[in-house]
Amino acid sequence: MHLGIRTLSCAIAALVTLQVQAATDAYIASPDDGLISHYRLEDKTGALKLLAQTPAGTQVGPLALSPSGQTLYAALRSKPYTVKSYHIDHETGALEAAGQAPLAESLAYLATDHSGRWLLGASYGGDLLSTQPLDDRGQPASDIRITATGPHAHSIRTDPSNRFAYAGNLGNDHVLQYRFADGVLTPIGQGFVQLPAGTGPRHLAFSKNGRFVYVVGEMSGTVTGFAINPETGALSQVDSASGIPASLNLAHGLVRDASTHNLEGDPTRRIWAADLRMSPDGTLLMMSERTSSSVSAFQLDAANGHIKFLGNHPVQEQQPRNLAFSPDGRWLLVTGEKSATVGSYSVGAGGSLRRVSEAPSGKGALWIEIGQSGPN
Repeated sequence: MHLGIRTLSCAIAALVTLQVQAATDAYIASPDDGLISHYRLEDKTGALKLLAQTPAGTQVGPLALSPSGQTLYAALRSKPYTVKSYHIDHETGALEAAGQAPLAESLAYLATDHSGRWLLGASYGGDLLSTQPLDDRGQPASDIRITATGPHAHSIRTDPSNRFAYAGNLGNDHVLQYRFADGVLTPIGQGFVQLPAGTGPRHLAFSKNGRFVYVVGEMSGTVTGFAINPETGALSQVDSASGIPASLNLAHGLVRDASTHNLEGDPTRRIWAADLRMSPDGTLLMMSERTSSSVSAFQLDAANGHIKFLGNHPVQEQQPRNLAFSPDGRWLLVTGEKSATVGSYSVGAGGSLRRVSEAPSGKGALWIEIGQSGPN
């Protein structure tokens, strides 16, 4: 009896030790200098430290982490369009080049499905989605399946069940909906749900229970929630909320040039929302807004998918592009395309943010992926 209790206690202690030893790693792509920067995030304090920078190639952009956390993928947005894969050392989090393969186009978004067998991409300039197989070692193949979209596809992700895939199609205000099987995208119904003109659906986030998907509008600064039909995958809107308070004094956004993403000759301060990230516990959504250099927080109702705007918070990173929560949800990392540093923020009540640390960034830092590794 006592031996059994002692054995159980030792097992629990060992598990706790392993959890304590796990370290949080952040990988950030900076296209202007072609680097992937590796950071260590201190879980107790939120302190951020730059560990290493890996030359990846000209205009390295979207990143994707495999479900196993063992492989990082990076898309190069310069010709020849290429995806590079990196093995992640399970003890240190360090990157080691593993392979590369061609891409269908310049990709604005990169992801893997939940099985880790498929690499998914969305091309803003090429108006397409792509899927390509990953082998048993997680290496991408050159066999690419292309699905044409309307103008400016901006994201693609599979739902938690891995049976459906959804994509933000900015140029025609569609959220695309597909059945997903063996790398094949099959339209559900007419293939999309329509959002109001000028919304500009961009990035996606799924609720923790897999019942809802949320879409940020780049030009409207709104977050729209959809219920996912568990049988068919069809979407039905349940709510929408704006993350742009009047105090920001921003005009409605416009579709931007595919190559420069600028609005030439337009001095107006316009809404230019970017990323959308879900907290690990599924209660908060965070949206970045580039023109005002701020982050908006939303509260979610897991039962009905409803969205409540909580507040908008300025950040020091100029033109913030991507966000990432730490695994415990206590910290939020923010990159700024026009900043020399990456910021670490404490996430407080109601999604409030307090900057606690920074570290040097590469030039034009944007995409963030978070992983975990063993002890230092």
